[in-house]
Amino acid sequence: MIKASQFFEHCKANHFEFFSGTPCSYLKPLINAAIDDSEIRFFDATNEGDAVAVVSGAYLAGKKGVVMFQNSGLGNAVNALTSLSYPFRIPCLLIVTHRGQPGGPPDEPQHELMGQINEKLLDILQIQWEYFPEDTHKIAGVFARINRYFSEYQLPYALLMHDGAIEDQGLRKQNLTKPIGQRHYSFRENLAKPYFERATRAEALKVLLKHKLPGDVLVATTGKTGRELHSLQDSQNHFYLIGSMGCAPALSLGIALNCPQNRVITIDGDGALLMRMGNLASVGSLKPKNFIHLLLDNEAHDSTGGQETISAHISFALIAQACGYQQMYSTDELNVLDELLCNEKVAGPVFIHMRIKKGSPHDLGRPTIKPFEVKERLMRYLSKEMI
Repeated sequence: MIKASQFFEHCKANHFEFFSGTPCSYLKPLINAAIDDSEIRFFDATNEGDAVAVVSGAYLAGKKGVVMFQNSGLGNAVNALTSLSYPFRIPCLLIVTHRGQPGGPPDEPQHELMGQINEKLLDILQIQWEYFPEDTHKIAGVFARINRYFSEYQLPYALLMHDGAIEDQGLRKQNLTKPIGQRHYSFRENLAKPYFERATRAEALKVLLKHKLPGDVLVATTGKTGRELHSLQDSQNHFYLIGSMGCAPALSLGIALNCPQNRVITIDGDGALLMRMGNLASVGSLKPKNFIHLLLDNEAHDSTGGQETISAHISFALIAQACGYQQMYSTDELNVLDELLCNEKVAGPVFIHMRIKKGSPHDLGRPTIKPFEVKERLMRYLSKEMI
């Protein structure tokens, strides 16, 4: 058994300073210590996949990160680990608890199967792993192996934690002292255009590019959004997600929190946002002023054949308002989008819900640059911006 502070000493010495994750009783002392440590930034994620994505965004901004969750949550993180971390070669340190470990302490029935397959699943995911160090003299060696692996492969590395690996530690920092009080919300939409009279995604992207500032970072969600952005204009400060559906806002959040000098613009889709709506709560809670969330909503899964989503029934801007976004807009008028984007000094987070129609250019191609090259050039760009 070790103390959380002893583990964190090595985290800091090796420049692991950005933490995210979800709770587990095994992780309680480690998460409590992270929250209480003024030198560590810990962000409670709404799910494990988004924890991987927000730490990945921090890595793009030059910050190494740690993701912590129980092994049941490993299932939630599989998509982000396989279609974000792997193709883009974005490393992070994973601390995964081994609930339901065969021969271990009694546990709840929901952990039984994952406990049996935990090690095999990490192997199947091709994630290098070892057991969490329970002796202070072993911690330095663990970080030496992690750093070598990051340097050689640029992929996640996991530490599998047993019960009792960390000495118990209570939480000193408490924010649950004041009443929430009265909160009033109101939002009026005026969406008058018939569906097929709306603008296309390409037309909306052209308006965005017209108002793009030199320091802006554009993160495009998976599917045709990234493909159309690339066809209209490729740039070193663009990031085109592939897979990892719904993770664009979390990735952008990790960048925005660590690059306050840059506006970070998420170009989202209705199907993607519906898949991971917890990101609205994360952004609204942390309130990065440099965050713009542009939702291009065609009420369809356009990249997979145009099947309808349920977004026609949803006021995303009202949800964003309730989650804490500072400014919210909803429109189906291209000229209104133009007016909204021409304001360079709007304090965010800003949510713009733009209703569009489905459809793409017939000759639409795909990004010719490889995912890991997209990552590397954006990291070079952001490192220059920080000088």
